[in-house]
Amino acid sequence: MGLQLYVKQKLAEIIKEKTPDNIELSYDDLDVNILLASVEWHNLRLKTLKNKSKEALSLVTLETLEINHIGYWSLWQNKRFEVDNIKGVNGNVTLFKKETEDVHFSLQDISFELSELITDEAMLQNKIPFNYKNLDIDLQELYLDLSRFETLKMARLSFNNNDLEFQDVSITSKYNKEELSKRLLVERDYVDFKVPSGIIKGLDLETVNDSFSVSVERFDLNNSELQLYRNKLLPDDFTIKLLYGSKLETLPIKLNIESFFVNDADVFYSEKVDLDIDPVFISFENLDAEILNISNTNNKKIDIKVLAKLMGEAPIEFEWDFNTKDTADSFNASAILKDLDATTINPFLEAQANVRAVGRIHEMYFTIHGNDFESHGDMKMKYENFKFSILDEDQLGINKTLSTLVNILTNDGSKTDANGYRYGDINVERDRTKSFFNYLWLNTKDGLKTTVVGNGKK
Repeated sequence: MGLQLYVKQKLAEIIKEKTPDNIELSYDDLDVNILLASVEWHNLRLKTLKNKSKEALSLVTLETLEINHIGYWSLWQNKRFEVDNIKGVNGNVTLFKKETEDVHFSLQDISFELSELITDEAMLQNKIPFNYKNLDIDLQELYLDLSRFETLKMARLSFNNNDLEFQDVSITSKYNKEELSKRLLVERDYVDFKVPSGIIKGLDLETVNDSFSVSVERFDLNNSELQLYRNKLLPDDFTIKLLYGSKLETLPIKLNIESFFVNDADVFYSEKVDLDIDPVFISFENLDAEILNISNTNNKKIDIKVLAKLMGEAPIEFEWDFNTKDTADSFNASAILKDLDATTINPFLEAQANVRAVGRIHEMYFTIHGNDFESHGDMKMKYENFKFSILDEDQLGINKTLSTLVNILTNDGSKTDANGYRYGDINVERDRTKSFFNYLWLNTKDGLKTTVVGNGKK
């Protein structure tokens, strides 16, 4: 009993002596069991300070922290810290921004258990300063300040046997659409992304050649909804936009996701193009996607397949592949669209092309091959009763003269080959200050123009 008390007092003195000046550490009680080689703290509170000030940089609290079965011999002989088990119960973690007292990151009601942990002086220099066999985590709330304009929140997270499950994730803009527009100097999307549930299987975190590495066997997002809005009245952002191959290749981490599935999602994109006209939108609903080999660690292609309903009605299938190791950012993309009533996308056509359409697209197919600078491809369509109305500049009326001229040049779908198809070519030069999806739209628009207005021959 006397030895237990001596070790407890000595450990408390060592902790106090070794605690750096920029850290405040306190606890209500400390239990030591020499025979079981265990230590337990109660109501632990650890606070790191910003430089010499008393302002908090981080704050960690735990109801209990247990370290069980410490390896005495390894610690004494090899200066290696080995324990069978570390367990924390009912903790909170908060990281503050360096410049302000605002919260940058926080975890609430976190409990964890770490088994067979090993570390030493050399390992402490690594990005992950220890090795372990298994980690279990459960927490009730996560918050991350992503940028000046967006935050991430998560209601529940659990990690067990390398599988991570989460509930009620949201990535949202900090401000409403009007307030965001007032704060922006150039165009930027208003974001509202919600995911009720998801699971990541086979998650492995490690350091490889001094780089942080994330590997995943399978990643599922379920029933998500993404709403994007852009105020096109703001000045353009003329910075170069990397295509996705280069974006992945230049990530500061090594990433390898074997398969990624989006299950029954809805995507809505809207734009404000005129002060006096409500924002127009386009939607892809009941969206299912399969993405294989999201990786910047191998030479395999990333394959993407998407099924959805355009405007909630017309089935659309999209396929896309590219390779992160291709310095030209080459890609292949193809799409199949069926049974589209043109009037359903008129709000989008009015905003993007200043036209209004009637008619029905029974089938549309396109294939494009492109890179960071240009793309080429072809399109074929089966459609009927197609007509265009060219709008006045204010979009409040129809320019009858231009509309008549365009419809003289436009084939309404009656002049086709024996199978009912008309054909067109695609040739587009990319605007590198715009996104890949703008690039994709320009390809679609060019194919529509040459198919409907051209000679229609293969």
